[in-house]
Amino acid sequence: MPERGIELSDVVAQLVADTRRQEGLSMDELADRAGVHRTYIGLLERRSRQPTLAVAANLAEALGLTLSELVERAEQDLSNGVVGDVDLPSATGGRHTDRERLGEGWHLHDVTELTPGMIGQAIDLTYRRLDLIDEQLRESGSTPIARLVDLSHLSPLVANLFSASLARASSGIYVQQASDHAPSLLPLRQGLPELTVTAALETDRPACGASTDGVYLTFRFVLAHRDGTFTRGKDSRGDTVAIWEVRFGELEHDDFHAAGAGQARVRKDALEDMELVYYDPELLPYAKPSGVYARVR
Repeated sequence: MPERGIELSDVVAQLVADTRRQEGLSMDELADRAGVHRTYIGLLERRSRQPTLAVAANLAEALGLTLSELVERAEQDLSNGVVGDVDLPSATGGRHTDRERLGEGWHLHDVTELTPGMIGQAIDLTYRRLDLIDEQLRESGSTPIARLVDLSHLSPLVANLFSASLARASSGIYVQQASDHAPSLLPLRQGLPELTVTAALETDRPACGASTDGVYLTFRFVLAHRDGTFTRGKDSRGDTVAIWEVRFGELEHDDFHAAGAGQARVRKDALEDMELVYYDPELLPYAKPSGVYARVR
């Protein structure tokens, strides 16, 4: 976001906080009036999130203002605004997912209002962010991020980037929670569930901090080569993250098993029961595909 836009968003957030207090409203009361998730108000007032135009309009109405009045006040106070953190810019061009490999996603849409198309956009945005990071690392003489960090840390890093990308692709349906908090995504519309995003390398099953009932979006990735080719086997790994599977579903406590170090991993049968939203057979890390993988190939 351009610097001017960041400044204006910060001032809008401050005005919302000030007006809420003047009206004697709690964060929960304002969230109910505006039709947004209660946690989002706290994120907004702490400058952890910037409001979309639609959310700003809802907040203004909840506070007895019009959107134009809120923006006008923000413009007047802009000289007192604080410039927030600038988002990582997106690279142009680059890799794109094959939309033919997206599933129907009926369950995904029924529960979250997200669509397979949004998942495809999120994958593309994740690739752009990763490729931009790798480009900057190479220019500085460093190795790509997949070789720079330990593999045990790569999955949560990529999951965080994917969460940010899905929030952006969701057209205001979801907003990303802070990276060290769960769930990963908070809904901006009442009646929608919180969403946890987890990732795993190759054939590993996604893990999370605790076996918690909830709604999950899981994805798995491989390390392909820069030219897009992929060869199975640890000795043949490249240095470019490439997502081969995305699944969605509701998971319960019994769908996890302890994985050590305070982690819980999704059980094999529970993972296979989740809705397959995206699948790239060219990146399949299994030597002998079975089940849905064999049918799709």
